[in-house]
Amino acid sequence: MKTFHFWSLIVVLLLTLTGCQQSSAISDDLNSKNDLEGFVDPEPSEWVEYTNPVREYMYHRSQAVINNDINILWERYPELKENSNSEKGVNVEKSEVDSLNQGFDLVDANYNIESYEQIKVKAINTEEATVLVHGSIVYLRDDFEESGGEYLMKVSLKQNDHQWDVVKTDEYTLPEYKEWLKEKNQM
Repeated sequence: MKTFHFWSLIVVLLLTLTGCQQSSAISDDLNSKNDLEGFVDPEPSEWVEYTNPVREYMYHRSQAVINNDINILWERYPELKENSNSEKGVNVEKSEVDSLNQGFDLVDANYNIESYEQIKVKAINTEEATVLVHGSIVYLRDDFEESGGEYLMKVSLKQNDHQWDVVKTDEYTLPEYKEWLKEKNQM
């Protein structure tokens, strides 16, 4: 049984670290230094402006997983239904819902969008921004074991009626994550 839990955790981590594709306004080369250099720490006065929409997204995402119902997320963020690409990690929330609900039930979730480092922001223009999130999410299963772990993703935001809405998620694949770590350590 422990082997099953171990492999389940590995699958979750790999799915969490899948894929990456930018909107047309952002560089297509995710691992380029220019791309990494474009992200900056938000000003303290702007921090809440960016963390609140990301936290709200994580809340709906974790509720979709716990309830095994992707529509919980898609009703709030309909654009995440579109252009899903598991190879590139774009809008892969449905895969997470499906994979984490095989063989056991989930009863709770804890997430921290800054458990590994503070968010970074790349402002595209006054109406669009991308937030780099390096956090963690852990799901409590009905057998009181845990599944989940670290994630690294870019969350694309767009202004809608004076508030930021999540319009795309772009999770790093394992190779992209390794390249990101390598470049980060060189900076």
